[in-house]
Amino acid sequence: MAFYKSQLLLSSVILVVLFLSACNTLQATESKNLVITLERTECYGPCPVYRLTITGDGSVVYEGKNFVKATGRQTTTISQERMRQLVSEFEKADFISLADSYEQITVLDNPTVIVSITIDGKSKTVRHYHGDKTAPKILTDLENKIDELANTNQWIGR
Repeated sequence: MAFYKSQLLLSSVILVVLFLSACNTLQATESKNLVITLERTECYGPCPVYRLTITGDGSVVYEGKNFVKATGRQTTTISQERMRQLVSEFEKADFISLADSYEQITVLDNPTVIVSITIDGKSKTVRHYHGDKTAPKILTDLENKIDELANTNQWIGR
């Protein structure tokens, strides 16, 4: 049993190293194999419901659904500097080591935010119910930073 636990730990460490090395590679050069997504789901009130997809070339695709200024598909681009900032924010949050899910329901009526990053075929997704008090603040900060750097305010109308 101890052998399997140590193998699992070693495998996890190797995955983290590979993922972070892919992130570091991105900072030096543009990666067309980078995809970042952020999706905000419904709540029992007027929470903005939309999905963002950002690719390594700076393309941003927004799909507005409910309680947003712009519904449907919108596109724009962001600079490579903003792309580097985005990747840096994922590194700062140590995103790869976060739990896959923070969905403990302690408060009702909140939306869920789903964030994912894929670099060179390696992916990590985190589901974050905003009523879960165990989720680290840095995750919420990352979610908000993605919105800020992609300039979603132009479509959601806050």
